[in-house]
Amino acid sequence: MYALRRSLIAVVSIVVIYIAATALHKHLDPNTSKSAEQREDARWIATSRWWLDRQACRWLGVCGLAHYHPDPAAISWKNKKRGRTQEPLRLDAEGDGRKIDWKDMVGATNPRPGDWDGDSNVLKAVPQYVLDHAPLIHLYSKEQFWPSDIAEHLLHTVPYVNHTSLERESPSQHTVYNLDQFNQKTAWRHLFMRSQDDVETRPEWLGSAYNKPVPYDDEEEVDEEVVEAYTEFTADSSGEYEKEPWYDPFKIEDPKTAEPFDHSHRSPRVEMRKNNKRNPIVSPPGGYSAAPVILVLVDKGHGIVDAFWFYFYSYNLGTTVLNIRFGNHVGDWEHSLIRFHNGVPKAVFFSAHSGGLAYSYDAVEKGEGKAREGRPVLYSAYGSHAMYATPGKHPYVLPFGLLADITDKGPLWDPAQNYLAYHYNTSLTHNANARSVSALDEKQRSDTIQPALDNPDAPMGWWWYLGRWGDKFYELGDFRQWRFAGEYHYVNGPFGPIFKNLGRSRPCQSRGTCTILESIDAGKKKSWLGRRGLGQRREAWI
Repeated sequence: MYALRRSLIAVVSIVVIYIAATALHKHLDPNTSKSAEQREDARWIATSRWWLDRQACRWLGVCGLAHYHPDPAAISWKNKKRGRTQEPLRLDAEGDGRKIDWKDMVGATNPRPGDWDGDSNVLKAVPQYVLDHAPLIHLYSKEQFWPSDIAEHLLHTVPYVNHTSLERESPSQHTVYNLDQFNQKTAWRHLFMRSQDDVETRPEWLGSAYNKPVPYDDEEEVDEEVVEAYTEFTADSSGEYEKEPWYDPFKIEDPKTAEPFDHSHRSPRVEMRKNNKRNPIVSPPGGYSAAPVILVLVDKGHGIVDAFWFYFYSYNLGTTVLNIRFGNHVGDWEHSLIRFHNGVPKAVFFSAHSGGLAYSYDAVEKGEGKAREGRPVLYSAYGSHAMYATPGKHPYVLPFGLLADITDKGPLWDPAQNYLAYHYNTSLTHNANARSVSALDEKQRSDTIQPALDNPDAPMGWWWYLGRWGDKFYELGDFRQWRFAGEYHYVNGPFGPIFKNLGRSRPCQSRGTCTILESIDAGKKKSWLGRRGLGQRREAWI
């Protein structure tokens, strides 16, 4: 009897602690709006075939316990299931391997009346100062999911409306040139590019190990002890940068008219006519990855230019709490921003989990070595690829550091070695959410884009695609899915760069205040609670 009473007390205590922790999470979490996953909660719970599972999910928040299983980053070949996988497209130094050839891609569309005619004389080159100050990315030393090529990613994914395939309706091959055709098939919120393989078998294309950056001759092995250098960030409240002319171009008056700067001079939307062929590299230099980065330049007027560097990965590996993994999703877009004023770099923004922090350019770490001097160094977190300014541990979302990203001085990636560049104009600023207008008819939109002179035939169909770049979050009845304390094992894939608020007036991605940190050590030792206000609502700009 005594043993039974002790067992009952233990069970009740665990339940009470779990419910209290869940309530605390909801109270402290700065994401105040419901996520896309949470808005489908009732339908999602109903997909489980076990009555007890459904009841535990509704009343206790413990979902999918019946099929919980470990989710390691890598799976041994012995445990891999048979799945549909394709030979990866890779750079081969001997010339006998496969490589994506932009010229031979199927599905390129011809220009329509009134579109750009392909005359390279009207294109603008990437300014040299942008490349001279291009970021350098330290990927995590034990990363399992390396940079990916969006063209290859599309070879392994198929269009879906929620959980229903569109393949029968659209049997032709979808590519970076015609991906926007699916915008006409359904409402963009329900459009997904779903993996053809079971992601838990870890098919080779998902990890893209063949895109790991080429090491530099002088690159040193990472000291694993560096991850213990725990660093937290918070904003400085001095507001010094708010007075600088580059901080917010939309508050600057046009000296000729004394009126707010007019952006109506933007050129009409353009599209490519020819396919872009990238020359193969037999002996790639240090820092080179076969996966091209997307460089998007946005001229804000008054000498202010924002250089957005977008990094794509085919898979986001979530982090773990008590050995339970949360936040996996297919497809992963991350970015950094470097703001220039009259060609001089002023600020660097690091994106991380729908938010991020901005630093003055002088504050961030700079590269060393040939062709790397003076360039900002960023750190990509293990699995999630969130961007940070230092190596170490970086807690987020949950209090007390329960969820934390880890960065270190792993392989150094130089995006300037392989990129596709575009010039983009948009009327959207902090006062307009990209999602609220992106589904409008193209004739009603003021956004325009054109490839840079560096790559005049770069594809653009992928840019206008409005759906998500990965799977819809798996149903509760799916063996791979569960939810504890409000966090899902698998979440929705991300939207593309067009949703990242590229028209932002200040360097920060979110609306509201934007404080430029003046040093790496700013706000060190501040708790998660002390900096939670720097985040933004989960659905704001992703």
